[in-house]
Amino acid sequence: MDRHGRSYQAFLNETSSSSSSEVILTAGALGSPQLLLLSGIGPSEHLKEFNIPLVLDAPMVGQRVQDNPRASVNWLSHQFYTIQVVGILIASQNYIESLSTYVNGTLSFNKNNVYREVIFEKLAFPLSRGHLRLRTTDPRDNPSVRYNYYSNPLDLHRCIHGVRVIDKLLNSPSLHRFNANSTHDFNFTGQPLPKNMSDDAAVAQICRDTLNTIWHFHGGCEVGYVVNQKYQVNGVEGLRIVDASTFTNGPGTNPQATTMMLGRYVAMKILQGWTE
Repeated sequence: MDRHGRSYQAFLNETSSSSSSEVILTAGALGSPQLLLLSGIGPSEHLKEFNIPLVLDAPMVGQRVQDNPRASVNWLSHQFYTIQVVGILIASQNYIESLSTYVNGTLSFNKNNVYREVIFEKLAFPLSRGHLRLRTTDPRDNPSVRYNYYSNPLDLHRCIHGVRVIDKLLNSPSLHRFNANSTHDFNFTGQPLPKNMSDDAAVAQICRDTLNTIWHFHGGCEVGYVVNQKYQVNGVEGLRIVDASTFTNGPGTNPQATTMMLGRYVAMKILQGWTE
């Protein structure tokens, strides 16, 4: 169903060459598992809750969803810069990134403008996983998604390490010019870093209190669980899924290029017959 409420049907070729006729679902990391559930492909007990006729009992549809959590600090400054990667931590592969957002002043750059500076650590390859479930049977309604951020203790440990790196950056001479004050004290907006950065519990609370997303969701129709190595839905003929819902993991970088290349890879393989 599209935004105008119009419904569509896809008809597969039923001739002798029907083996080459199929539907390719590319609704994204949230949309593809949702549409499978609405179509009767998913955990049978969950589908019963909504009286959805069961087509295939597929317990892993909507399971193992992931997101890359980030923890951040914000302060006011007269400097402006676009989003950029500050560094990638060797031990954890976490990303340290920064960006500016406009607060007030003129639209063109002016030394009197005030910007909100953000520096954050983003978890690469998180171990915590969650699930996606239906809220209603209306495809226009968002599903319920729980990522279980930091449910794996190692994810929280890596976040603590990343926040401590942020603290070291803020105390470096190169960042002193990014202050709206004349002193070296940052004019924080929101929650500042704890005074005792050696306190694991206090730093872990920063991870929880400033938890946010960069919207790089993945999982829910993973290869090996819902689709096979050819991205065909297990137990269903003529249906493939080609999007980030099939990813088994993610480094936290923008997945746009990866999903585009996945689409090209699968398309070329289909055209070539995909015999291996």
